[in-house]
Amino acid sequence: MTTWTPNIAQRSGPRYIAIAEAIADAVASGDLAPGARMPTHRDLATRLDVTVGTVTRAYAEAIRRDLITGEVGRGTFVRGSLMTFTPLSNRHDTEPDVFDFAVNLPADGIAADRLRDTLPRMVADPLLNTLVGYPNDADLEHARQGLASFAEVHGVPMAPDRLIVNNGAQNGMLAALLTICRAGDIVLCDELTYPGMKNLARLLGVRLQGLAMDEHGMTIEALEHAIRHHAPRAVYIVPNYQNPTGTIWPRDRREALAKLALRHGIWIIEDDVYGFLAEDSERLQPLAALAADRTIYLNSAAKCMAPGLRVGFMIGPAELLPALHAGVRLSTMTPAPLTLSVAIRWIEDGTARESCRWHRQEARVRRNLALQALDGYTVYGDAGSYHLWLTLPEPWRSDEFTRAARHRGIIVSASDHFVLGRRPAPPAVRLGLGGSKSRDKIEEGLSRLAEMLKAGPVTTFSSIF
Repeated sequence: MTTWTPNIAQRSGPRYIAIAEAIADAVASGDLAPGARMPTHRDLATRLDVTVGTVTRAYAEAIRRDLITGEVGRGTFVRGSLMTFTPLSNRHDTEPDVFDFAVNLPADGIAADRLRDTLPRMVADPLLNTLVGYPNDADLEHARQGLASFAEVHGVPMAPDRLIVNNGAQNGMLAALLTICRAGDIVLCDELTYPGMKNLARLLGVRLQGLAMDEHGMTIEALEHAIRHHAPRAVYIVPNYQNPTGTIWPRDRREALAKLALRHGIWIIEDDVYGFLAEDSERLQPLAALAADRTIYLNSAAKCMAPGLRVGFMIGPAELLPALHAGVRLSTMTPAPLTLSVAIRWIEDGTARESCRWHRQEARVRRNLALQALDGYTVYGDAGSYHLWLTLPEPWRSDEFTRAARHRGIIVSASDHFVLGRRPAPPAVRLGLGGSKSRDKIEEGLSRLAEMLKAGPVTTFSSIF
């Protein structure tokens, strides 16, 4: 057991919050190592001259922040890993007997071919030297105009004066949380949510509150209840092709959230990286159009053009712009001029629109292949989604199925990656359909997956009686 004793004398606020924040600082600094056993409630209470109840509340708060975990009969331990990332280099498309449905990237698309045409033109540009330095104000204004026009195509009001260029939507999420939240603040989200947001919240000490979902996403009833009882600072929402379920939030829920945000003064973080996958006739208004003064809208070139560009942007309320700018500058200094130039050229010459059309068509083909292979099983994911949510039949569990699939060369994402806090992981997995270059390989992998589902788990016998 660790003899760790925090110094909370200079910390303001309730004592239990001060202890929880001290735990967070000690974990971040390494003073509390992963797996370390925490002092007992009574022992720490004695050292800090507080009540046992105060330490109990502090540990409960630290558990909510995913800093520590309690094990009945054993004690309380520092979590083994506060942040988890899937290595971006682990793509197995070239291995003939490995089928990777875990990676959630778009298919390769037209980006490489178009880049072969774009790079020679950039080299011939007399202003080539501007791409190897920091971007100047004129460069950034040009980029803002181009990205604002791109956003307008997807339903966001044209607002270059409120647009901030960044290095991808993840960078935008960080800047948004730095701007509107402090450690201990609550952000509402779906009970199954994007792991990148989970990791950022842990890093910043922000508390994510997962809300009950139906087949379309978080319900308005759960949202209204949480607003009344938890005083949240913001709502994080992926309204188009939610990650991991691939579902689209209906129009009435978007309108209801906009009204709630305006009425209660809460912020909306709208992650719209998948919005381009909706056909023009199907596209619903973004929250940025319904509640512009309460919404930080995030988008990027990663899914619709090429992940390697690392170009993104956010559009925010005027009152938040200075702090959002500071968040981007603090985390990445400036956008990369070289890749930003490629993205803007592609918006101006029509490559971006062509790429969006290509991905819309390809995603629909791949989704249809998946639905055919998995006919008879419960699969979520609206038309056009590059990822699907497969509910596993009895008696499969998510972790068990994921391990068994890997033994057969099939890689999927277990549901526990998307679950918040200590909620039980549902019997489901996410299937990313963009990781393979070949439709034939997708069909073969899905066929093997369907055979696994039909056969069920291998029967084993326990030696414990």
